[in-house]
Amino acid sequence: MTAFVRYQCISHIRSLKFIPPVFLFLAWVFILYAYKNVPILSSYAVSSIALYLTMTWITMSIFTQDEESEKHILMAHLGKKVKYLFGKWLTILVVMIPLLLFAIFFPIITDSFKEGVSITLYAFAFYSHVIFSVFGILVGNLFSATKLATKKYAWLSAVFVIVVSLASKSIIEISMWFKWILWIFPPVFKVIEYMEADDHVLIHSAFVIDNALVVFYVIIGAAILVFLYLKKES
Repeated sequence: MTAFVRYQCISHIRSLKFIPPVFLFLAWVFILYAYKNVPILSSYAVSSIALYLTMTWITMSIFTQDEESEKHILMAHLGKKVKYLFGKWLTILVVMIPLLLFAIFFPIITDSFKEGVSITLYAFAFYSHVIFSVFGILVGNLFSATKLATKKYAWLSAVFVIVVSLASKSIIEISMWFKWILWIFPPVFKVIEYMEADDHVLIHSAFVIDNALVVFYVIIGAAILVFLYLKKES
């Protein structure tokens, strides 16, 4: 598996597909912290959203970088089709980690925040960036490694899911009926709403329940993607 991940990383670098999403992400972070004394949580919320978009783009690029014949050869070498999927996920995580660390530590290194960052804020910032990255991976995976990948508007569909998930709270406020439809979209607002207040995180029952639901969504989403991927490749 290590050799496969190394091969995928090298292929991704050589394809140069990483340049647009990574460049835009870095530019987004630089612009975000162009000024000093910015609030902590709301700034991290913005960089989390940027990572959400970036990881969706990167995931779709990594899953589509192999030709069909090359993909079947790699599956044969790995022995199981599901190992190919897990190898892709590991490759995406390798790409994600430096971006995530940059988003978290760049404002600290440049002393951009208006006050010091506590351990609790560090932990929540790390959590929010990881969760939003995983949301991006799930969305990108859905439209690049399942039968939806063969649809003409796969990229547009991915953008639609991202936009709806980001606006879901406002959509629900229009009509509660949307609440029963929007549960299939990544529960972005269950994380974001705790980053809109002052620069502190209060651990209470609602916070624990909401984030438990987020983790549950990720687990179920990953399981469904494995099923859809194996169904496509069967």
